[in-house]
Amino acid sequence: MASASTDQARVYGALVPGQKSDTLIVVPTISDVAPLDLATAFESAAKTTGRPLTVQQYAPHPLAKKDPFGVVVSLLLVPLLVGGYLGATVLRTTTGTPTGRWRGAVIVGFAVVAGLVVNLIVCYWLQGYPSQKFWIVWPIVSLIIAAVAFVAAVLQKLLGAAGTLVTVIVVILFGNPSSGGANGVPYLPGFWHAIGPYLPPRNAYILLRNTIYFDGHGTTQALIVLLLYLVVPAAALGFLNWFRTPQIPVAPETEVEAAAVTAPVGGLP
Repeated sequence: MASASTDQARVYGALVPGQKSDTLIVVPTISDVAPLDLATAFESAAKTTGRPLTVQQYAPHPLAKKDPFGVVVSLLLVPLLVGGYLGATVLRTTTGTPTGRWRGAVIVGFAVVAGLVVNLIVCYWLQGYPSQKFWIVWPIVSLIIAAVAFVAAVLQKLLGAAGTLVTVIVVILFGNPSSGGANGVPYLPGFWHAIGPYLPPRNAYILLRNTIYFDGHGTTQALIVLLLYLVVPAAALGFLNWFRTPQIPVAPETEVEAAAVTAPVGGLP
């Protein structure tokens, strides 16, 4: 039972009782701090009871050698999220409008190419996760970029340049901290713990982590949420383009300034 739970990313650790001693199994691929916290707590309890305890690490797929603390997937989120809204912003600035014929196809094409570039850098150059996961990670990172880009494009259509700022606030300032990151969701304060399931970053992180290290277990909800963030804004963008709603007048200088202001904001942890 303990092995099945750890294989499916359902527990952070498990205590296996023995006749003369106990074994604490910790999972380094699900959190970078939980194994240490669990080991400290259980070793303290073992000293109190006088019962020997052995701490053993277990992971269905070990962490990459260049990522001994399991933080690469969390760090990978930042360029994906930033790339999504910056892609939509640059496209709007270049064409002068957030909608238009083939706009959705351009966003999807951008996401596919950008996802490939990021995947090549992180997987093969930085060796941040096992190379055998390259092909399954590529569509996931492209999905994340496309979802954020479509959200940004719709908000830019409705709010003008302010739509970029709203995207940054929702996706970066609120979404990224609520993802749980490498530490894990249990370490989040109540507010961030509560809003995370409804925003793209946590679902993106769970989908990436569990696909790479847990054979895709526990990713159904995360995938559904990300697909909703992709399909609903894409449909809305097509609707707005079809009916040719009036554009909010925004000078090109204002659009460029909005993009410039949001670029450093997206880089915050």
